[in-house]
Formats: sequence, structure tokens, C-alpha cells
Amino acid sequence: MVRAILLLFVALLFGGVTRVEGKESKSAREVTLPAQSIKSQNIAIKAPSEPCEVTLSDGWFGIVGGKQSVAKKSKNISVWFEPNFSTTERRGEVVIKGCISGKSQRITLVQPPYLSQINDCSAARLETKRYTGERWISDGICSPVGSSAMLGVVSTSGSQIICDDNHGAMFWGLDVGDFLYYAMPVKNLTAGEQVDFMCTIAANDDNSPKYWIFEYWDGGRWNAIESELQTAKEDENIKYSFYIKRFESSHYTTFAQSFTLNTPIDEGVVKVRLRVLSKGRGRVRIPDARGYMGMWMIRYKDAPAVTDTNRVLFVGNSFTYFYGTAFMFKEIARSQGHQVDAVISVKGGQEFSEHLQLERTLEAIGRGGFDYAILQDTSPNPAIYADKGSKFILTASRKINDLTHKYSPNCQIVYERTWACTHSNYRGYGSYERLEYLLDKGSQMLAEQLGDVVVSPIGHGFKVAREQNINLITGDNRHQNRAGAYMKACINYLFIYKSRFTESVSDCGVKSELAARIRAIAEQVVLGNQ
Repeated sequence: MVRAILLLFVALLFGGVTRVEGKESKSAREVTLPAQSIKSQNIAIKAPSEPCEVTLSDGWFGIVGGKQSVAKKSKNISVWFEPNFSTTERRGEVVIKGCISGKSQRITLVQPPYLSQINDCSAARLETKRYTGERWISDGICSPVGSSAMLGVVSTSGSQIICDDNHGAMFWGLDVGDFLYYAMPVKNLTAGEQVDFMCTIAANDDNSPKYWIFEYWDGGRWNAIESELQTAKEDENIKYSFYIKRFESSHYTTFAQSFTLNTPIDEGVVKVRLRVLSKGRGRVRIPDARGYMGMWMIRYKDAPAVTDTNRVLFVGNSFTYFYGTAFMFKEIARSQGHQVDAVISVKGGQEFSEHLQLERTLEAIGRGGFDYAILQDTSPNPAIYADKGSKFILTASRKINDLTHKYSPNCQIVYERTWACTHSNYRGYGSYERLEYLLDKGSQMLAEQLGDVVVSPIGHGFKVAREQNINLITGDNRHQNRAGAYMKACINYLFIYKSRFTESVSDCGVKSELAARIRAIAEQVVLGNQ
């Protein structure tokens, strides 16, 4: 009787007991976290009388700063957590165990779902919505209109991250260990499916974190592509996927990575993160300039198996980056059974002589081992060369070719012959026909002079489309629109792989009927010997 009364008294005093590894523990209590947050959350604990170890049940949350211990008499712990990009509640457990006594206290973390339903997508293209008046960041989650993709930010360091969308998606305050968090909803993804991730990201301050690592979630853990990592010059312990840096004139980082998921996904999301590896809490920007693709994540559900792999370098300007033409090329190729490992350096308004002075272009070329280099000079230069024979154009072309072959001796160099347009009175040549003629002639003259170059006939595809009343140009009467970017990617694909499109070919976000017409023109131009 006395023993029963004593046990009841203990139960009332401690709220019930639970056995953990043979020791008595206070019953677990629940703490509800938001579905998403840009800051960590302090959780009150019973102050221990001894140092304690901390163990966590899952990888979607952690202790700020990576701490695995709690000091004597601590009254709280600070927990970071990822957004719950799912349709179901999830739970995790924190166990705080005394290093001497072994006594434990448990805290159950409960997080509601962010999504009410999974809107399946095979391609998630996160494009900015400049000038629409619609905000596309809320509570640290970027969800552009017309896209089911999501981009969040997670602070594991305890740093307060600030988000804004006045100039694209802007994040600042990220520290080592913090990461950008991308998600693409899928209703069903089988094991062995390949996914492509591509993005554009920029440093907006001199102290923005420089080095980043790409990781994808698979098999219950975050995985890096070890074979693709580079070593930082400043610190050999930093193995990174890409770097960002603020230049005097903007030169964004364009990053592309393929990966294969070994674990199936049912009613969930494909998850990717870009994690900070080096100090620097300045602003990081997903640009909002027209034509940039902030994120491009694609699954290849019905694509044929990979038959070959090519390493391809893309160097160009806005005629390359508008609507992600290099991304489209990679997507088209994979949909046809060809793997493309892409390295991209694009900067608006640049000609070859300027690219030869750019750190990022020199770094891209210097990686070497390329099978193809698709190079695009500033668009009027071939016409200027045909008209005036300007030696600086030939000299710069030869230099960039020689540098490419220095690091990639067996690389086939492809020049893109671009299109005639009405901009600035047809680039000062007075008529469409005159400009078209000079662009074509100048490109061929350069190829003949250099001897190691072939010319992709993109401009001719634009000419045929124009004759068929298909508009491939934006309202500025100069740059390609989405359909124009697709035409360019299709012609480059056919020019390199020399085989007609199969039924599995991707439309790359272009309306199906229009995409089919563009592909027909591209086949006519490249494979019809025009």
C-alpha cells in the first residue's frame, strides 16, 4: 500500500514516466513548428544539472550550429527545421540525455504540411514575374505564379535570414551551413529516374558567401556529386560545386547538374539544396532580369535510356541566356537519350574579346575535357567582319578557339550564326535582307579563316520561321522569345547529334503545336541540307 502511494506521488510530481535506455525520463512533450520559417525556434527545456548529449530522430531538423550537447543548467535549445513540402504532418524527436546519470528528457516536434495537394509536374521552371505587381515570396517561400515549384531558405546557423523580392528573389544573412531549398512536386517517381537541376544565382555584395555545394535528397540523406566537386584555392578543405562572386559588372553563376534518384517518390517532392560552405552574409540573388531562369528542374519519366554522354561548354551573352537556351539544349538532348554535362558562362553584351577578360569564362574554359564548345560572339560581329574585315574580330575568335583547345584538344568548336532583326535600323544596315546576308557571309568567312570551326545555322532557322509568320523575337525587336530559344536549342541539337527528333522530344515549356512547327523547321534547315 505504501509502495503504491509512493508511485502515485512520483507520477503526479513528474507527469508520468517513460523508460529510455533503462533510465526514468519525464514524459515527452510536444512542440508545434510552423510549416515553414526563415528562422530557428527556441524551445524551453527542463534545466539539467549536468552536461547532456543530444540525439535527433530525423534529418529535417537539427540544433542550431550543429551542436550535439547541452550545457549544465541550460534552459532552452534552438532548433532549425526545413519547410514541410508535403501534404501530411510529420513528427520528430529530440532526446536530451545526461552524460553522467543517463537520465533523459524527450521533446516531440510536430510540423504541419505546407501543401494541401501535390500538383504534379515533370518540369519545374521557376521564372521571375517582373512588373506583374504580384509578390512571389511569402514567409521565405518563393512560389511564382504559374509554377508548382518552390524555393525556400533554411538557417542552420541561427542567422536571421531576410528575404525580399523587389529585385528577383533576394536573400541575405546566410552563413556557413545555411541553404537554399528547392522542391519539385511529383505524384509518382520511380527508382532510377534521372533529374536535371539548373539554376542562375548571383552575389549581390562583396561579402556574399562565395562557395556552395549542390546536394539532393535520396535514400534518407543528402547526397553530393563527389566526382564533380572542385577544390577552393583558399582552402583545400572546401570541396564545392560552384562559386558566386560580385564583379564590377554583373556576371551571374549558371549551374547545371544531373542526378539519379534510387528511391521512388509517391505523392511527394524532389528536393535539392544549395548549401553555403564559406563565410559571408551579404545578399544572394535569384535574378529577375527578363529571360533568366532562376531554377529549372526536370524529370525524365518517359525518356529513353542514355546512349552517350557529351561534355559541352556554352559561352555567350543574352542571345544565349534569354529563356535558358543552354538549359533547353540539355533538356532536349536528354529526352532523346543523350546525356549532356554542361558548363555555362553567359554575360549580357559580351563579345569574344571581352569573354577573354572574364574570370568566370576563363574558369569555365579551363575546366577542360569538352567534346563540344558552343560559342556565340556578340550578334552583329559576323556582319561587321563581312562588311569591314575587322581584324580584331578574327583575332579574338582565334584566341578563344586556341584557349579552348589548350584545355580540350579534341573539342569541336561550334559558332552560332544568329539572326537578323529590326533593332537599330537592322543594326545599321538598313534592311533585313542586307543584315541577313552579312551575318551568313561573315560567319562562313570566319570559319574558313579559322579552319577548326563549324557554324550552326540558327539564323537560317529564324529566317524560315519569319517566312512562315512564326514570331521568335521579343518586343525589343532583338532578343529571342521562348519559342526563339527553343528554335536555337533545336538547331544546335540537330547540328551536333544529326538525327531527327523522336516522339519523346521535350517541348521545353513551348506550346506543343508551336514546338512541333519549330522542330520541323529545324529539321528542314539542318538535315534537309539547306
